[in-house]
Amino acid sequence: MGTRHTFLFEPAVWEAEGTFFDAAGHALRLEGEMRVTHATRGWHSEGRMRVLSEPPLVIENRYDIIPFAPGRDTTSWISMNPVLGKLSGRFVLVGEMILSLFESKMGEHKGMEVLVKQDDGCYLGRGTVLARGGKVSSWAITLRRQRGPGCEGETLDTSHTE
Repeated sequence: MGTRHTFLFEPAVWEAEGTFFDAAGHALRLEGEMRVTHATRGWHSEGRMRVLSEPPLVIENRYDIIPFAPGRDTTSWISMNPVLGKLSGRFVLVGEMILSLFESKMGEHKGMEVLVKQDDGCYLGRGTVLARGGKVSSWAITLRRQRGPGCEGETLDTSHTE
């Protein structure tokens, strides 16, 4: 597999900041955190993101992840999202990237996210949620591991609009 990933593979709290783009492409500041835990029955990732709009939009997710089997580069996960409902997806490791592909139970929403490892304490994330009518939202974030190395040489350009 090559790259030794730290996000998901090690229990940790990750701070998130970046930009959220709504369906019309309006850019809004985003901040929050992700907590990754490992338990006997699997891995869990709980996230709470705040879009700094008026009023603020809070996005919460809890992922139940089947741990990657030794030597495997893909695994599955499920999540209950208060807005999108039950989501099922797959994580796929591709070099320094963790790809996440998902869809809602009834297939009305699909999406993807790419997390690119910068170093052990930093990942850059880009993703989108789509519906039958087009884009619901997209985002560009930086994840920084708390109490650990930070993003050396970070390049996060969120100045574009969509």
